[in-house]
Amino acid sequence: MRHYNNVPYHATFLSLILLSSFSTVNCQFLEIFGLSTGDAGTHDRGPFQDLATQSVGLMKFLQTVQKNPDNNLAKKLKEPLPSMNLVDGVPVVPGLLGSLPGAGSCLPRGSPLIKDKSPSFFQNILRNIPGAQDYLASLLPAPKVDVKALYGKFQWALDTPSVHNRYCATTEFMPQAESGNSSAFSLQEKFRAGNVDAGEKVAFGYGIIHKERTYVYMQDDPCPYQIVVVGPINKQHKQYEYLILSNWARFPMIGLVRDLRKFYTDYKDQVETDLEKAGFMDDVTGSNPIHYADWSKCKKATPVNYLTNVLTDLFG
Repeated sequence: MRHYNNVPYHATFLSLILLSSFSTVNCQFLEIFGLSTGDAGTHDRGPFQDLATQSVGLMKFLQTVQKNPDNNLAKKLKEPLPSMNLVDGVPVVPGLLGSLPGAGSCLPRGSPLIKDKSPSFFQNILRNIPGAQDYLASLLPAPKVDVKALYGKFQWALDTPSVHNRYCATTEFMPQAESGNSSAFSLQEKFRAGNVDAGEKVAFGYGIIHKERTYVYMQDDPCPYQIVVVGPINKQHKQYEYLILSNWARFPMIGLVRDLRKFYTDYKDQVETDLEKAGFMDDVTGSNPIHYADWSKCKKATPVNYLTNVLTDLFG
């Protein structure tokens, strides 16, 4: 069996293969029965929407790169460019995990059940350059993620309202494979698209961890999210209390928490401090990028709700 950086191909791309099997099925039919096709729970966006905000994020990225003591840019610029090889016709830059689509790099355009374009303007520009995403991510400090503390269910406490149109959203991380300093995991998302009374949708994804880089693939973005901030580990359950997902371009952003009440009581101020340190606060335009999800009207989904929403979608 072929491996790449100690992660088995079959484990890393399991979710992608499962999604590919639905390529001949009518997407609207899948949506009616609750399976996300990538566009569910997102807004239709113009190519230059939020460009000012995203440009600030790019400036924050450059500032953070300059301040990172691990980056000796002058030395790196003098080094020759790495040679490029081909693996099954895919360009691979040695040493860069992100050279492979779906393993650090953006998924190819037209991938089934995956939104075609990233909400990040700058990620879209660079998505066809092998290794670019991984290289830019490597210039930023990244938290070391304990994969076992990652497993389990989180609630969405923060989102990016110009991108996400989800209510009562949860994300659950599930183990798949571990080998040395690399791990692969799957994830399942549940949410209501558009409003709190809409039918529940289910989406899938996967992620890989190699050394200190984490890549998380969701159906709403062909480019990977990264875990940029981790909260403390609960001493009793041995799980992270909260996570922040984003990317090197700092757009969009998702905040996941284990317990909403505990989050607002114990961790809200710390999260805002963490986001400021990580370069998410917009001190140029003065706007606040932090948006807290509203759970006040969320109700538990039941089989009756599911059947009602299916019948409504089918017959109006």
